[in-house]
Amino acid sequence: MKKRKRWPRDEALYNKVQETEFPNFFEFVKHLTNYVCKEKKMKKIIQCLLIWRKFPNLSVRRARGFLLALKQFKVITVGVPCFKTLSNYNENGYLGIILDNLIEESSKPLSVIEHDFATDSTGIRTKLFSTWYSLRCRRRIRKRDHLKTHISVGVKSKIVTSVDINKGKDNEIFREHVDKTSKNFKINEWSGDGMYWAKENCRAVSSVGGKPYFNCKKSWNGKQGGCPPWKIMNQESINNKEFYDKHYHKRSNVESANMSKKMIHGDKVYSRLPSSRINEETLRWINHNINVLNRAKHEWCIEPKFMT
Repeated sequence: MKKRKRWPRDEALYNKVQETEFPNFFEFVKHLTNYVCKEKKMKKIIQCLLIWRKFPNLSVRRARGFLLALKQFKVITVGVPCFKTLSNYNENGYLGIILDNLIEESSKPLSVIEHDFATDSTGIRTKLFSTWYSLRCRRRIRKRDHLKTHISVGVKSKIVTSVDINKGKDNEIFREHVDKTSKNFKINEWSGDGMYWAKENCRAVSSVGGKPYFNCKKSWNGKQGGCPPWKIMNQESINNKEFYDKHYHKRSNVESANMSKKMIHGDKVYSRLPSSRINEETLRWINHNINVLNRAKHEWCIEPKFMT
């Protein structure tokens, strides 16, 4: 059987990134929370929540025991709250404001190398089941609940610039991601699958200086409909398909980011309340960004501002 071709990689660099993941993780968490959170109590809570969500399958009580062990060995220096306090903060819907700031600040350091972006959504499993499906179909079948996570990433490093956990409103969320990302990054290209093929999305990318690359559908009527970039994009996908596909398929990197996060930080959430699920999933994406920053430190010699 013919062996599958493998992309060459720098093994020494790869080993260094893997070996320094955990030591650098605790350092990045400490400095990032100190930079974003102003209140001493909130710094302590956010640090504990990030470390808890770094390790999938840990219940809140076992997580507290793990945090106490880390403090005993002086890996962390913050006080560890009781398990009920951790659980209450994990359920707090207002925590999302701080978590969004953490996503933003953890992605900013890579603005020097990231200029092409892609957006996609993925499903996240839960431990809960809905009963409406069984009642409607009159069958003893339980349908597992799930979350829908929308992420926008830089295609070179797979750093996540914006996260939304929401079902529906795909195109509205896309435009919000474009607005958030454009505040800190210079945008050259933005790609997405057919779900984002819409004039308003095309207009949003063009308004911030980028060029859209969506999976164009055959149903296009050949008109620009008041949006010239829309017509240019669709014509290019037809007349110069090979060139267009090279740019469009940069979106494959967002699939890699989804897989990386699920493999390392888990592909399901364990919380029961909707606000807890959203916070749990967002915390894991922040940890994904911290992993990317660890790689950037060794591969591109990028030292985040919040580390100084």
